[in-house]
Parts: sequence; C-alpha cells; structure tokens
Amino acid sequence: MKRGWGILNIAVLLVAAVPAAGCSTVCPAVGYASIITVTLAGENSAVDEVQLCSDLGCSERQPDYGPPAPIKTVVPGAATPAETLPGSAHTPAPFLGTRTAPDTWAFTVSSAPLPQHVTLRALSTDRAVLAEQETDLVWTRVGGSEQCGGPVTTPPIILRVP
Repeated sequence: MKRGWGILNIAVLLVAAVPAAGCSTVCPAVGYASIITVTLAGENSAVDEVQLCSDLGCSERQPDYGPPAPIKTVVPGAATPAETLPGSAHTPAPFLGTRTAPDTWAFTVSSAPLPQHVTLRALSTDRAVLAEQETDLVWTRVGGSEQCGGPVTTPPIILRVP
C-alpha cells in the first residue's frame, strides 16, 4: 500500500509542475544603457564640460582611447609596477559623459538604482562653474518588456548658460 501512495504523490507533483514550467518568463542576460541628454542654451562657447551629479556621485568624461598602446613584453617573475596592474582602486563614476555636439552632452548611467534628481554644472577649462541647475528626472522604458525590463531614457534637459 505504501508503494502505491508514493507513485500517486509523484504523479500529482509532475502534473502540478508541468503547467508551472510553461508559464515562466525567461529574460535575456542583457545590460541596457540608460541615457540622460543635456542641451546647453545661451552663450556656451566657454563651456568645456558638462558635469552631472546625484547622490550616487558625479560624472566623468568618457575616456578618449586614442591609438593603441605599444605592446610590452612581460618577463615571468619580474615585478610589475602597481600602477599598471589591472583592478586599480579607482571606483567607476556613476555617469559617463560624452559631448555629442557643440551644445549637447549625453550621459550613460552606469549604476542602479536610476537617479530621480540630478544637479548639472557647466564648467570652463579651469573648472569654474559657469552655470548650475537642479532637475528632477522622469524615466520611461523605450524597449524590452515589463517582466524583463529594458533600456530607459528621460526627456532631454536644457541647461541655461548666462
């Protein structure tokens, strides 16, 4: 008798598990870029950089990779200077800024959660603040799905430079 109950329990579990397995959502392992666009209005010829800050930290300029570095020969067992070791102690910025036009900057958000409030600064070449503005952000998904998420964006921000 015990044997019959064991088989019946297994059958019930299989019948219950099959529909549940078919209803699951499998999301692709994709990293989505979230973008904040800033357009300068007014006299912006002295603006060298636009900086975006939130409680997560401030932006850095997207690195200009330039030409490839020459290949160096590494001698096994030789000491390597600490500054050339991978995995430095530098914490990545939460935003990377790129000038996409003379009056436009695009910031890629590299951290989660997404900021809801930012401070923008227009900086001169000597890092003097030419203009500063606080802005609330409203994020909208522009792809993907509700179950799996997707890329998001916020309406462009106008930074007025006197």
